[in-house]
Amino acid sequence: MYDRFIEHVARIAPDNVAMLSFGGSITFAKMDAEINKLAKTLLDILTPFPKVVAVSYQQMHPHWMLLMALSRIGIATASTSDDSLVAATEIAVLKPDLIISDTLFDVETQAQVLVLDLEWYSRVVQGEEVEPIRLALESDRVVRVAIASGTSDEKHRIDFKASVIEGAVIRLAHQEYIEWAEIEDAARYHCLLPTLGVGSIHGFLSTLSTWYVCGSVIMVDREQYPAAIAMLKPSLMIISPSQLQAILDSIPLDVPPVNGLRLVVSAGYFSKALQDLARRKLTEHMRVLYVTSECGLIAGARVEQMTHDDMAGWLLPSVDLQIVDDEGKVLPTGEVGNIRIKSAELVDGFYDDEEATRKQFKDGWFYPGDLGILDRQSGLRIFGRVDELYNFGGDKFYANKIDQVLRAVPGVKDIAMFAMPNENGVLEPWLAIVRDTDFDAEKVSAVLEKNFYNLPNIKAMWVNQIPRDLTDRVLRYQLVMVATQQCVTK
Repeated sequence: MYDRFIEHVARIAPDNVAMLSFGGSITFAKMDAEINKLAKTLLDILTPFPKVVAVSYQQMHPHWMLLMALSRIGIATASTSDDSLVAATEIAVLKPDLIISDTLFDVETQAQVLVLDLEWYSRVVQGEEVEPIRLALESDRVVRVAIASGTSDEKHRIDFKASVIEGAVIRLAHQEYIEWAEIEDAARYHCLLPTLGVGSIHGFLSTLSTWYVCGSVIMVDREQYPAAIAMLKPSLMIISPSQLQAILDSIPLDVPPVNGLRLVVSAGYFSKALQDLARRKLTEHMRVLYVTSECGLIAGARVEQMTHDDMAGWLLPSVDLQIVDDEGKVLPTGEVGNIRIKSAELVDGFYDDEEATRKQFKDGWFYPGDLGILDRQSGLRIFGRVDELYNFGGDKFYANKIDQVLRAVPGVKDIAMFAMPNENGVLEPWLAIVRDTDFDAEKVSAVLEKNFYNLPNIKAMWVNQIPRDLTDRVLRYQLVMVATQQCVTK
């Protein structure tokens, strides 16, 4: 179904560039023709016909082309990593009937595995032209399968219907147009450097929405991002804060910002320090988005419009959001509470998991597990996760707020608070710290004493990296596992 965005643009703007890389480019007309060739070949070799196919290709160009070809013949798709350890976890959640890979897929699975290497791919797309394929598809048909992003060790599969994907792509494309309408040097057609990954539903939709408005997508590996920014000149990047930080760290200070680049940070929090660094090294055109896999786009704002560092933006027109207490009672404006959401992109629930669906989908609302405040102008502020509000000795502390304060301490490259029970079963605060060369523990202690004087004594452990999910939320349960292991081995 979503392949029809390419089919449409191939008619109205056939010579526009659809994909761009260091090796060259491909137009929409050529892309559509090659999708037909792949679709025709897959029709002949896929027996029995699978319902869900997971694609695992190292290169993004053929990965996307296979997704489009499978969509064209009515098969729901998923994307999985080419890393066997990561793929094993993803496949266990996605439960595909078939896996198509460009190399030997070294993962234990009950799914059938079909290896179609790059030689096969090249032979098909260079073959003779075929008649266009267009099947009649129902709007309630599942066309895309993805993993919900969350901060627990429980991952859930979400099935997206054709109508939801279509509406989400159109809304995302229009939202980007509206948000940047006043930017004088904005490009007529988007040139997107995708960094979120095709496996995340927001990364998937961002690429489709770029194609929907006749734009091009840069297809490069992650380690090539800095070079792609300098040489291929993207006009749009949708990125997480940690990915942005990694790119900024690799760009020298004397490199001038990119003309016309618009930066969209997909997270509930975009720190002032990271904004300032991005403004110096990349662009002054930045905005933040609050998005979930289950509800799509929820809120957004340009950075110059943000009233607080923890602001996630203003609610979008297709969204209803309330702040409620633990019993579901709506709280007065300005009070911190549980966020619940209704939106045009709200999915029905999690695949084959009634318990998790009952927990997070209630009476037509989705509960993402986030804490927030909604002001009178529908401005949303995110205070962290419900399960990250810790109670130590009767005093409550937001882990996300402590993280934000301590990250600004000189010598702290990254930091995250978590909690673990001691030998008596009493919950105690811990810090996982990524140290820079000038790290000073006394500076951290002084900031804690000044801002969180009633916080009990904190234990610390040194780590090389703070684990995060695709939406840049800290995976605190993983820190608990690491700290537990360290305690056991001492």
